[in-house]
Amino acid sequence: MDSPVSIPRSAASSLVFLRSQIPTAHPSAVVLGEERMGAGVAVGTAHVLTAHYLVLGASEVEVIGVDGRPRDVARITLDHESGLALLTLAGPPLRPARLGASEAVVPGTPVFLLTYGGEGERKGAVGHVSSTGPFEAFWEYLLERALMTTALNPGLAGGPLFDGTGALVGVVSLGLAAVGRFSLAIPIALYAARRERMEQGLPGDDARRAWAGIYPQGASGSVVLSGVVPGGPAEQAGLAPGDLILSVDGTHVSSLTELYRAVWRRSAGETLSFRILRDDALRVVEVTAGDRYAFYR
Repeated sequence: MDSPVSIPRSAASSLVFLRSQIPTAHPSAVVLGEERMGAGVAVGTAHVLTAHYLVLGASEVEVIGVDGRPRDVARITLDHESGLALLTLAGPPLRPARLGASEAVVPGTPVFLLTYGGEGERKGAVGHVSSTGPFEAFWEYLLERALMTTALNPGLAGGPLFDGTGALVGVVSLGLAAVGRFSLAIPIALYAARRERMEQGLPGDDARRAWAGIYPQGASGSVVLSGVVPGGPAEQAGLAPGDLILSVDGTHVSSLTELYRAVWRRSAGETLSFRILRDDALRVVEVTAGDRYAFYR
């Protein structure tokens, strides 16, 4: 507890508990498991926002509000680009959180997060925003502006991050192993920009960005593959763990950000030309970009 923030009742009542069941055959099950628990936040009387990996591939999702009453999930809308998911519910209306302006959040802003440690076990933590800026991850994910906080998440992911007034400014996605950067939140502005589409059940953008199905790692000005998604475009084309990626479509890449931006110049179905170094030999591997939404459907 490093910031004295009073938690409004309206913020606490917007929290929900989630439990997802994922079929064994779903591509995400081998990495993320077949049962996932998390938290979410009501952004409408029948809509809950959460981290998308908690419900990715789910055949069944249990949603329980702070009143202890379950809600049926009528639809799940994923957004791989932001890392968010919107659940459309049937059942007793929820009390939604008040949306804030995450773009106005700056380092030093007092914040608090709410979550569950398990079903019926609500928890919270307070802190400050320590930094805002780009965040890149090895599963072809890049946020241009993430919120890093000193609040240490005491429970499950997917819960809300509020500012000191009780306005929702983010969804807590990941724990970070860095001093002063304990929790990462996806800014609520990304949901606000997609809200109409997501409420209509329209995932992503109309033009699907290219997806290679790779797990790259960046270090010392180079990018190497630590793995490939089984059955994904890269594996089918012959890319393999240990490959050093030098360029994509002739564009030199030396970081994850450069790699992703080079890949995302293409759309699903187009060809990506990877120039790699493997076993001291230069090679060119042509990858037909996939559609992540179709693959993880």
